[in-house]
Amino acid sequence: MKSAIGVLGLLVAVACGRTRDEGGDPQGGAGSEPGAGGQSPAAGSGGKLDAGGSGKGGSQATGGLAGTGGSTVSDGHAGEGGAEGDSIPLAESSWNTSLALTVTKSAGIVNINCAATGFTLHVSPSGSNLKAIIGGVGFVQPGELIGDSAGAPTYSVSRALPVPASSECDLESIELTQLALRASDADGDGTADRIGGRGKANGRVVVGDQGFTAELSFTLEGVPDTTQPTLVAPSNPHPLDSVLLRTTEPIALTSSVTLTSTGTTSADQPLSGYTAGNGAFGYFSTPVILPFGSSWKVSATGGDLASLPFDIEALPPIAVLADPGLFAQDGFENTPALTLGGDAKIVTSVGTMGAITGNKSLFVPPDASASLHLARASGTSSVRFTVQSLMNDSGTTVSGLLAEAGVIGGSVRVRYDQPIMSTPSTDTSDNTWKYAGPKQEVTLGLTESGSDVVIRFATPVCRGLCPPARALLIDDLRVE
Repeated sequence: MKSAIGVLGLLVAVACGRTRDEGGDPQGGAGSEPGAGGQSPAAGSGGKLDAGGSGKGGSQATGGLAGTGGSTVSDGHAGEGGAEGDSIPLAESSWNTSLALTVTKSAGIVNINCAATGFTLHVSPSGSNLKAIIGGVGFVQPGELIGDSAGAPTYSVSRALPVPASSECDLESIELTQLALRASDADGDGTADRIGGRGKANGRVVVGDQGFTAELSFTLEGVPDTTQPTLVAPSNPHPLDSVLLRTTEPIALTSSVTLTSTGTTSADQPLSGYTAGNGAFGYFSTPVILPFGSSWKVSATGGDLASLPFDIEALPPIAVLADPGLFAQDGFENTPALTLGGDAKIVTSVGTMGAITGNKSLFVPPDASASLHLARASGTSSVRFTVQSLMNDSGTTVSGLLAEAGVIGGSVRVRYDQPIMSTPSTDTSDNTWKYAGPKQEVTLGLTESGSDVVIRFATPVCRGLCPPARALLIDDLRVE
């Protein structure tokens, strides 16, 4: 039930949906911080997670801890022949952790598929309690485990503790609400070599425009973290999308990530880590508008909270969306240089209504986009164009022309997301786009220096309870 995101990553928040365009990565939005949306894939029950917690088919277990001389049980307690004293306090340590999940109450939602999830758990003592950092792909969540040392050390939660949901899980998010966690030392060296437990959780699922909560039970199994962290890079990011690299687990705050151009003209781009306030980095990003068609090698220092270094040798270079070529700024009259996504296209008319200017205009329907590369002459300071709204119902409010422009090499993105005039409307006699609003001039100011400009047009796409459909007709695009 997770929403698919358009590949160029233009994630513009609208009341009822998202937009799609022609390339990019499913991360949060341009420059936005990923939360539970960056998910850690499910691990096999009791299995060992690989880098990023995506391993399946690790060593099979039923969850739980083996007591000395005893057998493994599914509730995390000491096995037969063992004693509660076999549970030991946890020192600072990192664990590859898996939850075997059972949906106990679906809150009216049927066919919820969520059997397992996995994450990295880092703990450090704080008195009798443990400070915790939980992580998955692009996910970092601090928390606390409450220690009970009245008998064998047991750890619980005093407030709901979020964990990442597997990419194969129908739930948007999971929170642990009850937990009994213990650690065991099978080889007797005084250091825990396995954790296990059981508990309850709530899972949230979104259907249409409604959210529902499912109740879950789980068994927990964890083994020491011995897997190196790596980075999840976007595929063919758009120049206007901030390059965002998600980490496969929480990364130490002393770490760094840098992009180095594989060409000869671009300077290195150091990336900033986020979010330090959570005690670790979950992703690295740069706001710089990278050139069309450029290629960047990723390098990194540091590593995860278990002091394991990055493993990125096999990570391919990041290739920015190919250059469509310079747009002639002739009003789309000749064969225009542009990159189209969805059903965007050049048209000569809509029904009986002709192009805005000359013989051709750019048509951008819902869930579509168009991207262009414009040369900027010295002394120019704005991008200008003419837009006309298209509707299937007369007099409706048309919101959200999503136009965004920026200077290549800069970091400022200028957006226009105001309502487009819909009245007075004109009958087009088109079967789908029956009415057109008046022509409207739009100006996007450029505040940074540079000789190349990139612009992207898109329209909102609605999923759920939606207003009447709308599209855009665009013409007279130029830099002045």
